[in-house]
Amino acid sequence: MKCSASRITNSYFLMPKSLKMLLGRKETDPTQEQFRNGTKNAKLVKINCAGEIFVTTETSLSRYPDTLLGNPARRAEYLDTSTGHLYFDRHQELFSAILYFYQSPGTFRPPETIDPVVVEEELDFFDIDLARMIANYEAEEAAKNVPVPPTLTQRINQSITDPSYSKFSMVWGGIDLLCILTTISMLVIETIPDYQKHFDDPFGTPLVPYKIMIYGIDVFINLFFSLDLLIRFSTWPNKRKFFAKPLNIMDILAVAPFYVELVVFITTRGLPPPQFFALKVLRVPSLLPSFVFFS
Repeated sequence: MKCSASRITNSYFLMPKSLKMLLGRKETDPTQEQFRNGTKNAKLVKINCAGEIFVTTETSLSRYPDTLLGNPARRAEYLDTSTGHLYFDRHQELFSAILYFYQSPGTFRPPETIDPVVVEEELDFFDIDLARMIANYEAEEAAKNVPVPPTLTQRINQSITDPSYSKFSMVWGGIDLLCILTTISMLVIETIPDYQKHFDDPFGTPLVPYKIMIYGIDVFINLFFSLDLLIRFSTWPNKRKFFAKPLNIMDILAVAPFYVELVVFITTRGLPPPQFFALKVLRVPSLLPSFVFFS
């Protein structure tokens, strides 16, 4: 015997109404589709169980080839050549449940009035080892659910975009947050008329050290933003979808004034119109993820 009577009781009668979640095939299974559509093109198999004729299809039985009914060579030993039917002198009422196991597929619901020992004997005869089938199914599902380690590209992207991913991510997110707040503060201060002169050409004559320091801070911040943007773009799974995210577009526009200023300064030795700096405010929405994490 494959299972004890107590295990039969615990596994079959006290389980939910159906074992289909464990043993059943997906609804897209072509054999299940054929079962729903009838037996128009299926080869019929007639089975005489203790005087009652049961009819099923070759397709249904072949779902479980390791069992007696699922193996054509093994079940041929029970062929009654005079009628062309398979003949089994077995428990007639329980055989309906066994046959439905193939047809459902995977649902086994024996009548509760039948002794568990009888159920065990019938399953053993037809070589239907439900415990083994369940174990195999669970092993297959466990293998499918084994987490796939992230690729290097995915790890880099997570490190840049998720402050909770690692200690490095937390430091990176902290620097990003600090740069954002500094940029916004400088932008606000620059709009105050009395302070605008402090943001004039840092390389004018005479040289003013604190202006050079302010410009150096602005350069560092924009280079950091540019590096962050470049890494996110290079590690983004789908480059086209990268430009579909509004925050990414805002980040691009946020660093654009710096490079406009740089080009204008190199080509004309002057500063661009102040309106270009207003684009930096577009960096504000990207503050939210870091702000939420660090708060």
